[in-house]
Amino acid sequence: MSRFLSHLFSVVFHPVFVNLLNLWLLFALFPPLSHGIPQKRQLFYISFIFISTSIIPLIMVFVLRFTSRINSVMLHQKKDRFIPYLITLLMYIFNYYNFYSYNSKYSTHPLIISYVIACAAIVGLVMAINFFSKISIHTATLGALAGLITVAGRYSEIDIRLLLMLIFIISGCVASSRIFLNAHQNMQVYSGFLLGFLLMFFML
Repeated sequence: MSRFLSHLFSVVFHPVFVNLLNLWLLFALFPPLSHGIPQKRQLFYISFIFISTSIIPLIMVFVLRFTSRINSVMLHQKKDRFIPYLITLLMYIFNYYNFYSYNSKYSTHPLIISYVIACAAIVGLVMAINFFSKISIHTATLGALAGLITVAGRYSEIDIRLLLMLIFIISGCVASSRIFLNAHQNMQVYSGFLLGFLLMFFML
């Protein structure tokens, strides 16, 4: 794999973009959400979760780089990842409590709350493991995506097998890219994918 393709896969399937894809598929593949919630409220959930858990942490990364608190916006070093991970985790916890209180009045579907808890657990474990090993957040988010699609296969009105196969192929390409770029070792990308998959699968 060339360096150009490795960078391309790393950027296109960055956790920020995969997070948005996760949210869209959550509402697209689960009939209780796709058919049971008005589109305006679906858009609210997707926008609110994405902005709070992806855009805000991303802005904070650039602020940290501008203030020289981290060495690179690519977060190559383990110590550079702690604050962005912590902010993301706090945003997921904020979403959970926000939706939990929102639930009593507007009936936030349990699937949405379970998804938020799963994401918080993934980020929290990745942050904890990061103290010892630079586990891949790229493959963790792709693993979460595969876990979500696997669960959706039980409820969705469409055949998800081709979609799941495509996600596994993409995950392999991204994992190979991270290894090729010396961003991670083999076990770090494998364990990241497995962690994301198992947590999302069992939480949902």
